[in-house]
Amino acid sequence: MDERLIITDGDVDTATVAAYERSRRELVRRGLLAAGTLLTASSVPILLGVRDAFAQADDDQSLVRAAIELEQVAAEAYQRLQGPLGGVARLFRNHERQHEQALTLALRQMGGSPPSANVQARLASLPTGDRRAAARFAIELEQTAVRAYEDAARKLRDASLMKTTSTILGAEAQHLVVLRQIAGQDPVPAAFERGS
Repeated sequence: MDERLIITDGDVDTATVAAYERSRRELVRRGLLAAGTLLTASSVPILLGVRDAFAQADDDQSLVRAAIELEQVAAEAYQRLQGPLGGVARLFRNHERQHEQALTLALRQMGGSPPSANVQARLASLPTGDRRAAARFAIELEQTAVRAYEDAARKLRDASLMKTTSTILGAEAQHLVVLRQIAGQDPVPAAFERGS
C-alpha cells in the first residue's frame, strides 16, 4: 500500500497535511533521530500535537491559544532539560515563559482565556543524560515551533499579533543556532529558517 500523500495541483489544507503527518511512518521517522539516538516515544506525539493544534486553528484567538500551548510545552521541556543543557536550558525556558506571557496578554485583550499549563503528563520523559541527545530533541521542538509560527503568520489577521508571533519566531530560530552548535551540527544550514 502506497502511503505517500500526492498533491496534483492547488493548495492543500494544512489540517490534511497535519493529519497525514500523524501516520505511523511519520511517528517512526521522528521517533528515531539521526546518529542512532532514540527519542522517547512519549515525546514524539507532543511535537505532532503542537503542530496539529496550529493546523486546526482558524481564527486569531485559536491561533494564540495554540501558540500559548506550544510555549508551555517548550518551557516545560527546557525545565526538564536543565540537567544536560544547563544554563542554556534555563535561558531558553525563561524565553518561552516570556513568550507565553506576551501571548496570554494578547489573548486576554481579545476577550479570550488562556489554556491551563497541563503539559507535565504529556512530556513523560526526555533525554536527560547526553547533552547532544538533549540538544537534538530541543532542535526538533524548535523546528516545530518555527514551522507553527510560519503557518500562523499566514492565518493571523491582527497586525499586532503578527508582530508578536514574528518576534517569537525569530527567537526560536536563534535558539536553533545555539542548539545545533551543542549537537555538533551546522548552526545555520540555510539562509531562511523554515522549521519542520
